[in-house]
Amino acid sequence: MRADSSLVATLAAALRNARRAKRVSIAALAAQAGVSPRLISEFEQGKRPHVSLETASRLLHLMHVVVTVARAPSPVDADRARAERAAVRRQTWTGSQSTLAMHDDPRPPATAGARLAAVSGASALTVALQRASLDSSSHEPR
Repeated sequence: MRADSSLVATLAAALRNARRAKRVSIAALAAQAGVSPRLISEFEQGKRPHVSLETASRLLHLMHVVVTVARAPSPVDADRARAERAAVRRQTWTGSQSTLAMHDDPRPPATAGARLAAVSGASALTVALQRASLDSSSHEPR
C-alpha cells in the first residue's frame, strides 16, 4: 500500500510536536520504542516516509498522540446519498414538496399542465423583477 505524503507529514508533525512539548529527546524516545534515533529523526523531517504503520503507531502511542481514522464513504453510500437527493428533487418537480403557484392555495396544481404553467408564471415573474431591478439601477444618480 502506497502512503499518502500528506498523511505521513501530518503524523510526523504530530510526533515531533508531542515529543517537543513533553521535552523528550529523540534518543530517549528511540530507546523506549526500540528503534534507532536516526529513524525517528528522518521520519520527523520527512526524509523517511515509509516507516511501517506499526512503528509510527508505537511512536505516537508513546507520546500519547491519539490518531482517529475516519472511514471514507463507500461507493454504495455515495450512490444512496445521490438517490436520496434525486428523490427530493423529484418531489419538488412534481409539486408534492413545494408549490409554485400565483395564489394562496397551499395545494399543488392538480395536473402536469397546471404545474408547468405555475412554474412558467413564477419564472416570468422572476425575469420581470430582474429586469426592473436592472432598469432602476441604471437610472440612479451618480
